[in-house]
Order: sequence, then C-alpha cells, then structure tokens
Amino acid sequence: RFALENSDEVVLRRTIGHKKDEFFLQRKRATKTEIMSLLEGAGFSKSNPYYIVQQGKVNALCTMNDSERLRLLKEVAGTTVYDEKKAESLVKMEENKSSIGKIDEILETIESRLDELRGEKEELTQYQTFDRQRRAMEYTLYDLELQKARATLDSVESDRTAGTETVSELHEEARQTHDAIRSIETRLKKTSNTLRRNQTLCKDLEADHTKAISQRTKLEIECTELREKVTTGEANQKANAMELKKLEKHIKKAERELKNDIQPKYDTALEVLTKLTNEHGEAQKTVDGLYAKQGRGRKFSTREERDHYLLSHIQELETEKSEKEGSLRENQDSLSNLRRSIKSEIRELEKGGSEMEKKTTTLESIDKVIEEKKRKRLELHDQRKEQWRKIEELHEKVKESRDFLHQSRSNLRKAMPRATSLGLEALNYVVREEGFVEGEHYFGMVMDNFELKDPKFQTAVEVAAQNSLFHVIVDTDATAARLMKRLEKGKLGRVTFLPLNRLMIDRVNYPESPDVRALLGHCLTYDAKVERAMKQIFNKKLLARNVDVASTWSARCRMDAITLDGDLCSRRGALTGGFVDLNKSCLRVHSQFKKYREVLARTELEYREMKEKAESVDQAATNVMGELQRLEAKQADFNHQLTEADEIVKSRKNRLDQEKKQVDHIEKLAVPTLECDIASVTAHIGRLNEEMGTELMAALSEEDRNMLSRFKSAQKELSSNIENQNEIVSKLTVERQRLQSLLTDNLHKRRQELTEDNFPNDEDISRRTSRGKSSSDAALEQRREDSTTRQRELEDAIGITNEIESRLADVRETDTSLKGQLVEAKNEFEHLKSQDAKNSQALEIAQQKSEKLLNKRSMTVSKRELYMRKIQDLGSLPPPSELANFNNLSIAALMRDLDKINKKLKKYSHVNKKAYDQYVNFSEQRESLLGRKEELDSGAEKVKELIESLDRQKDEAINRTFRGVSAHFKDVFSELVPSGAGQLLMKTTLDQDDETDDEMGESDESQSKRTAETSNPDVSLYRGVSMKIRFSNVGENYMMSQLSGGQKALVAMALIFAIQRCDPAPFYLFDELDQALDATHRKSIASLIERQASSSEYPTQFIVSTFRPELVAIANRCYGISHQNKVSSILHMSKKDALHFVANLMKDEEALGEVSDMGNKAQSKKRKSLRKRKASTDTPDASGDEEK
Repeated sequence: RFALENSDEVVLRRTIGHKKDEFFLQRKRATKTEIMSLLEGAGFSKSNPYYIVQQGKVNALCTMNDSERLRLLKEVAGTTVYDEKKAESLVKMEENKSSIGKIDEILETIESRLDELRGEKEELTQYQTFDRQRRAMEYTLYDLELQKARATLDSVESDRTAGTETVSELHEEARQTHDAIRSIETRLKKTSNTLRRNQTLCKDLEADHTKAISQRTKLEIECTELREKVTTGEANQKANAMELKKLEKHIKKAERELKNDIQPKYDTALEVLTKLTNEHGEAQKTVDGLYAKQGRGRKFSTREERDHYLLSHIQELETEKSEKEGSLRENQDSLSNLRRSIKSEIRELEKGGSEMEKKTTTLESIDKVIEEKKRKRLELHDQRKEQWRKIEELHEKVKESRDFLHQSRSNLRKAMPRATSLGLEALNYVVREEGFVEGEHYFGMVMDNFELKDPKFQTAVEVAAQNSLFHVIVDTDATAARLMKRLEKGKLGRVTFLPLNRLMIDRVNYPESPDVRALLGHCLTYDAKVERAMKQIFNKKLLARNVDVASTWSARCRMDAITLDGDLCSRRGALTGGFVDLNKSCLRVHSQFKKYREVLARTELEYREMKEKAESVDQAATNVMGELQRLEAKQADFNHQLTEADEIVKSRKNRLDQEKKQVDHIEKLAVPTLECDIASVTAHIGRLNEEMGTELMAALSEEDRNMLSRFKSAQKELSSNIENQNEIVSKLTVERQRLQSLLTDNLHKRRQELTEDNFPNDEDISRRTSRGKSSSDAALEQRREDSTTRQRELEDAIGITNEIESRLADVRETDTSLKGQLVEAKNEFEHLKSQDAKNSQALEIAQQKSEKLLNKRSMTVSKRELYMRKIQDLGSLPPPSELANFNNLSIAALMRDLDKINKKLKKYSHVNKKAYDQYVNFSEQRESLLGRKEELDSGAEKVKELIESLDRQKDEAINRTFRGVSAHFKDVFSELVPSGAGQLLMKTTLDQDDETDDEMGESDESQSKRTAETSNPDVSLYRGVSMKIRFSNVGENYMMSQLSGGQKALVAMALIFAIQRCDPAPFYLFDELDQALDATHRKSIASLIERQASSSEYPTQFIVSTFRPELVAIANRCYGISHQNKVSSILHMSKKDALHFVANLMKDEEALGEVSDMGNKAQSKKRKSLRKRKASTDTPDASGDEEK
C-alpha cells in the first residue's frame, strides 16, 4: 500500500531536535508533509485516528455525551479540512472588502487632482515657450565660452607637453645618475668586502706559508739527519761485522775449551772427590760404631740393658733412615717436576717466539697504515682549511646579501603605511602559528601574486592599484577573521584582506579600440587561484595611449584609464598625473626585495652546501683521526704486548737456567749424598742388629780390634787423598767459572750488542728492530724506509709551499687591483654626486614651470568642464531653427537678451512644471485602480461560491459518514451480541421540538412537515449522536448512560470497529481493549477480530496487547515483554506458553481477589459490631442482651 518501488521494507525515522525535528524515509531526509502524504496514501488517514486504540480511548468513548459523539463523527468525516478552507475563504473576503474601500477613496482623490491639473496645463504651455528661448540663448553663450576654453587648453597642453618632455629628460638623467650612484655604492661595498676578504685570505695564506716553510725546514733537517744516520749505520754495520766475526771465533774457542777439556775434568774430579768423601764417612762411622760397642760393654752391666738400648737406638736410626728416604723421594720428585717444567718452558719459549714474530709482522703493517692515515689526515686538513676559507667568503656574501635585503625591506616599509607594514610583518608568523598553508589558505600581498609582462607597465600598474598592492589575499572570510582576530588581540597592525569567496566580480565589456587595452590582461600574468582578487582591483582599469584618450574612454566606459606615464583619469572625472619618482616605486622596491631575497636564498643554499661539504670533510678528518688514534692505540698495545713478551721470554730463560742448575745439583750432589747416607744408616742398623743377643764384653774382640786398626789406617789415607782431590777440584772450578763468566758476561753480550743494535742512540729504531728481527740489517732497512718516507713528506711540503706562494702572489696582485678599483670607484662616486646636485637644481626649475602650467591647465579644464556641465544641464535643446536666430550675436548681446528672458520667466515661477506628467500619471492610476476593483468584485463572488460549495460538501460528508458508521455499528453490534441490537440516532433541534410538542400537543400538518425535514436534515440542526442498545431479542432499549461498565466498553468497541470499517486501515493496534469485558464479550471480540483479519475483501492485521486467553487463542504469533534493569525486551513465545502465562496470571488475580473479599467481609463484620455497640450505648436495656 506504500507507493515505493523496489523495496519490500519501509523505514521511517524521526529525530527529535531542540528546535526542529528531522524526518527520514528509507534513510534519506524527507519533509513532514511527504511523510504524512505517504501514510495517508497507505490508509493512515489523519481524519480517522482509530487504527491505534489506547486504553483511555475506550474509556473516553464510554463516557462521551451525545454532543461529543457528534464532534467525533465530524472528525471522522474529515470536516476539519472543510472548516479550515472556509475560514481561509472568509479571511480572503474580508481582505477584498478592505481593498475595495481603499480603492474607492483613492479614486475620489485622483478625480479631484485631475480637475486641478487641467488648469495648470495652460500656464505650463506659455512657460515652455519662453523657456525654449532661454535655453537657446544659454546654449549659444555656453558654446562660445567652451570653444574659447578649449583653444586655451590646447595652447597650455602644447606648452605642458614640451615642458613634460624636458622634465622627463631631466628625470631620466637624474634617474640614471641615481642608478649609477647606487651602482657605484653597491660596487664600493662589494669591492670593500672583497678587499677585506682578500686581505683576510692574504693573512691566512701568509700564516700557512710560514707554517709550510717551518714544516719544510723541519723535514729537510730530519731527512739530513736520517741520511747521516743511514751512512753511519752502514759504516757501523761493516765494522760490527768484522768484530762479530772475530768474536764468534773467540766464543767458539772458549766454548770448545769449556766443553771438551775443563768440564769433563771437573766432572771426573768432583766424582772422585765425592767417592772419597763417602768412603771416608763410611770408615768414620765404622770406627765410631766399634768405639760405641766398646763403650756399651763398659756402660751396661747386663745384656738385657744393652739390648734394650740397642733396640731404641735402632728405632732412632730407622726413623732417620725413613726421613732420608723421604728426602730422597722428594728430590727425585723435584727432579721429575723440574725436567717436565724444563720441557714446558722450552715449548712456551718456542710458542712465544712464533707469537712475537706474528705480532712483529702485524705491527709493521700497522706502522704502514698509520703512515698512510697521517698522510691522509694532512690532505684532509688542507681540504678543510680551503673549505673554511670558502665558507668565510660565502659567509661574507650572505652577510652582504642580508644587508641589501634589509635595506630593500626598509625601503618597502617606507613605501607603505606604518600600520600596514607592522601587520604584514606580523602575518608572517601568525600564519605559521595558525597552521595556514601558503598557496591554499594564504596567498600573501597582491603584488606577490602577479608578474609584469614588461617593465614599462610598472608605473601604470602601480598607479592603478595604489595601496591595493598591499592588500592580503586569503581563501575565505573565515581565514581573514581568524587573522584579524590575532592582529587585534596582539595589537600587531592593520591589514586589508581580500577573501576570495566573498569577492563579487561584475562582468566587464572592454572597448575594442587600438588606443586602449584592458590593463589586467595586457600587463599582468597571475595564477588562476587569485583571479577574483586581481579582477577586484584591475577589472575596471584601462591602459590608454595618452591623457586625452584616457579622459575620453574613462568617461565613455565608466572605467579608470591610466597612461604609461602614470596619468590617471578616474571614472568619476578626476585627473591625477605629474612626475612619478621611480626611486619610490613600490613595485620597483618590491622587485628589488624579491631579487635580493632570491640572491640571499641562493647564497645561503651555497653556504649550507659548502658547510655540509666542510662538515663531511671534518667528519672524514674526524674519522681518520679516530682510525689513527685507534691504530696508534693498537700499535701501543702491540708494543706493550711485545715488551711484555720480551720480559716473559727473558724471565723464562732465566727460570730455565735456574731449573737446569737445580737438576744438575740434585743429580750430582743431593741424590748421591742421600743414597750414601741411607746405605751408611742401613749398615749401621745391620751392625746393631748383629750385636743384639751377643755376650756383653768389656773389650772388643780380636776381629773387631783388627777391623778398627784397618779402618783407622784407611781413614788416614782417605783424608790425605781428599785433601789432594779438593785442591784439584778447586783449580778446575776456578777455571770453569772463568770460562763461563767470559762467555756469559762478556762475549755473548757483546755478540748480542753487535747483532741486535747498530743504533744505540736511537731508541725508536732499536725498539722496532729488536722484536722479531734481531739483525742489524733489519734496523738499517728500517732507517732507510724512514728516510724515504721523510723525503716523500719533504717533497709534498715543498709542493704545498710552492702552491701557497703562488696563491699568495695572486692574492697580493688581486689586493693591489682591488685597491685601485676602490680609488677609481670613489672618484667616480664624487663626480656622480656633483652631477646629481646639478640635476636636482635643473629639475626644481623645470618643476616650478610645470606647476604653473598645470595650475593654468586645471583652471582651463575647470572652466571647460563647467560650461560642458551647464550645456548638459540644459537638457533637451530647442530645434536648430531657433538656435540659428542667436548664432550671429556676441557674448555681450546674448547676456542682455538672456537677462530680459529671465525677467519674463520670473512671472511663471509658481507654474507646475510637471503638470503634463502628473496628469498622465494620475489618469493611468485611475484606469489601473478601476481594473483592480473589477477583479476584486469578481474574486469576492467566486469566494462566496466556494464557501457554499464547501458547506454542501461538509454536510454531505457528515451525512455519508453517519450513515456508514450507523450501518456498520448495527452490523458489528449484532456480531458481538447476536441476540441484541444496537442503533445510532442523530439528535437534532427538531427532536427537541418534538419533546416540547409532545407535552403541548401538535397538529397533523406540522407533524407531516417535520417528517419531511427529518428525511433530508440540515447539518446545522444536528445536536448530538445517541445510542439505543438492546442485549436480548425481547426487552426494552437502553441508552448509553443506563448500561454497566462492561456493556459500555462493549458498545464503545462496537463503535470503534464501525469507524474502522467506514475508513479501513492496513493494520490496527489495540492496547488491552478487553480489560473491562467479561469472558463472553471477550470471546465475541476475539471472533470479530479473527473474521476481519481473514476477510477476503479487506484483510487487516491486528496487533493486540492483552492479559486474557480469548485473544491469545486466535493469535497467529505471540510475544512477551519483560522489563529488567530499566530495559524492556521482546521475546517470541509459542501460543501454548502464552496461554500458560495468562492462566497463571489469572490465578494470581483470583487469589488476590479472594484475599480482598475476606478483608472486605472482616471489615463489614467490624462495622456491624461497632454499630451494635453504638446502639447499646443509646439503649442501656439492650446492652445486657448483646453481652450475653
């Protein structure tokens, strides 16, 4: 039913606003009228609001009286629309009546005025005759004066043109002189700056030259010293070689003597001495043992005491033996450890030697890299100095450009108002702070946004724009407002803004003439973004060939015309011109400002680039220095490691020698001595053991005595041999120590000195050659390499010195040249100054003459303009025949005749000069008002016809609606109450008359007349709608007020269904319509809804809320509504669940009803007892019965 295409769903949305609501249809904005039309087209009529029935609606229908039901019927019939249209028509009729009255009043006034104007026309005719003569005389007089002024003006213009050419030549000469002075000043400044930079460069080069000379001298000295040292080293090497050869022979001889002669003899003699000493000790111990045995025989009295003593002594000897054996084992273990340590030390020495060779090789490579890095560091240092020198030059240029830019900015500020200059300066940082994008939101001044096609247009464009050149172009007025707010807040100046969105540009038609051109298109180029601003300023500006052409076209086209010399003819008639000082030109100053700004930007860019290069060189030099420091640290580390390795090797060699000596001592002295001692103790223990158990004797046996004498004699012999052998060993020891000392302290050290060090006075060379390479050849080779390196450095230093000397010569030559140029420029500057003074004096004289001519011209132009204006003020001229009568008269004769005519015209001073026009105007107004009156009369008739038509349509709608609702009410009530009947009755004034007539009596004739009126009643007679209801086949009819609450609700429901059938809707919504009905009536209502919903003619959808099972039983779908935490939720339910829910709800209501009934009964009993008590107080005799 909705008039929507390609959609099965209709989405309506209403947004509640603070002032106005918004409506959306299918998620698109729509008006309220469109929404209402769509709903009414679908059946939701505004005249029938009963498709949504709330709870109160049924109760309201139940309590309505007859007049309210009639008003409801009218509402359903839609009479509201008719009433609104009728009210509008009545208002229109009242307006027409008021207009007709006003027109009649105006017509009366016009008629009276027309009568007056007919008399004034005759006087006006005579006045016009004299006025034509006056205007003819005035025209002839003014024309003669105009011709005279034009002749004078031509003469003045000729003189002024000649004077202007002279002034122009003088100005041009003065301008050229000024330009030359500025050029000389600029050249002086540049030459002075160049001279200052050149002198600074000269000082730097002199310092570099001094430094280079010092470096070269130092290198020459070092090279000389190195060559001398190499020569000395070669000589020393030869002498050392010869000495070393002799020394090797001496060493070999001493070693051979020590090894083959002295050492074997020493070892043999020492071995013999040891053997003799041991034998002597054994003999001594044997003798001591025999003497001890002899003493024990005397010391002890019994054998047991002796044996006990021997046993204790044997134990002591065993202990001593075990100690000796432990010492022997310790010495053997020490010997083994020393031998392993010796092997380990030998391996470590070999390993340390190989590591030292590797480190020495690495150190040599590091030394070479360090030399390369040092050379590169010097090269980078020279580059850095050169770039610093260039940076200083560029810095001076930047400073110079900034000075020029500052001067040009100062000149630009002087060319504009102070407040404007302050505002423009403030805008530069305000725009950045506000975040506006230049070129999109902010475009700058007007003169920043155009370029001249030719410099010759500069004066014309500047005169045309004037202070508009300083106006600022922005995109919108919002941007301008924000910027102005900032300027006002900070008191930063005043600026005029041109917001592009607010500029209204008129369409201009430029004249097609070779003498004039559109200034905007002919002189300027600009960006299309600012076209509106350019047109705002230059749209009505013309570029003219000369002043006369400018004046002519300015008046003709209503535009400002400007010549190339800057003469301006305003559209309002003003003429502005004269000398234009180009030195004070805003565009010229601005172009210089832009030029110096570009030069400064370019110079700063070069300065930054050079600075970046210098920084890169500095970074490279820093990197090289870092690498050099790292390499030197690595070199120092390797030197330290090699020094430590040397110390370690020396300590290991010393430790190895000590260990070898210890091994030799243990093998040859300690171990044999301990073994001999152990054997002696063992023999002594054996003798003591043999003595144990023998007979105790006071003297030795024969065998013992023989043994004692034999050992004593052997002991004497061994002592003599030992003395002799000691002498031999002492001699051999002295000889052996002499040879060892000779080799170790003398020969070997001398060989080491001769082998490892040819340069004892040069610690650096000896240090480098002593590690890894111990030969003097390596030291000499190192010295030669150092000499070659220093020679190469000397050659580089000589080249640098020559280059500096060459540059220094060039710089000194340039200094002399610059000083000459400076003197020449100063002389030229003084000459130009004197020439400028002469030009100024000549200009002043020419200017005074030009001012006189200009004043005369201004007076002549004023006179010409005066007479031209007077001729224009004359208006329309008389015919040429009348003008010819005065052509031959002189100016004096014309003045006399004009005076006579003016005296005649004074008689008609009171005449109405507009009588003819007023008469015509009033006549036209009268005709127009008469036509308007006729239109209003015809409109009033049409409005009356419309009101009558609306009344008829309203009556028909009410009658039609009543008949339809009455018929449907009867049908619906019969469906709800099959055994009853219901009827709607319209109550009129005739019914009220019937009631009075019934009381007073009435004739048959009047009754028949009333019956005819009832069949076709007038709506104005309606007074209400009443109901007659019967709930059984037999019985009387009841009025609405006589029914119970449930019956009233049922009748109200029948009326609602009747209204709905009269104007069907697509769906109906009922809110608990069965609340006041009993079960039978609820079932009837449910059956009626079911039949209407499934009707084939008007199928309708019903949405009903209820707490009763009758409507749930016939429903197609059931929903439950829950409310938790202030949130409502809709749940789909089956019919079974819905019926179960309703049944439980009804049970709860019945239980609640029983409780309330019991409470009511208790309250009634209480009230009865109270009444009885009250009665007992009134009748004391009955109180006893009540108590019993």
